[in-house]
Amino acid sequence: MKVFDLSEFQPDDRVYTLAEHYDADGVILKLGETINGTPDVDPKFVTFVNDAIENKLPYGVYYVSHARTQEDFLREAQWINDALYEYLGEKFPELGIWWDMEVDAVCRDDVWPQLRDVIGTQQTWYEAHKWQIGIYAAYSYFNQYCNLEELSYYQIPVWVAQYGYHENSLKAEYPDLKHVAWQYSDSYEDLSQDVNEWYGF
Repeated sequence: MKVFDLSEFQPDDRVYTLAEHYDADGVILKLGETINGTPDVDPKFVTFVNDAIENKLPYGVYYVSHARTQEDFLREAQWINDALYEYLGEKFPELGIWWDMEVDAVCRDDVWPQLRDVIGTQQTWYEAHKWQIGIYAAYSYFNQYCNLEELSYYQIPVWVAQYGYHENSLKAEYPDLKHVAWQYSDSYEDLSQDVNEWYGF
């Protein structure tokens, strides 16, 4: 499957463009990010999620974490839960919930047990979809900050970013991980647009 991820930095009509002209199989939408200590919804989330529904595209959501402590992670998780209920009601996003781990606040040596445990907490909230809550990060992040043995043991979904390479190196090197997607480029044909190979849950 060919899946694209979107945020406020894409044009308002991007979902329609991808659906009608680029054979999109799905989209992953930025739900929000912690800005100045406060979780906030992405300005285009509502537009994009409505457009995905209109175009019958499966969609997932991602949240850019700025958590520095376990308490921060739990506050973000609660906000994600509340926002999903507000905007989606009882519907769980088919392509999952993803923790976007890339800002400086989450690039630290003690982050893994906090991230592991908050995902475990979310799994108890979404029992029917417990295996659809995962981690998005660069190849280097998984190797530097995640315990790969535990990541495999708990079968937490992995969505890895690695550009300009002929293969998904994390998948090749650690096949026992639960590999769900590979973001292999930040451009697609004539678009400035992240694109992913979607393996599935």
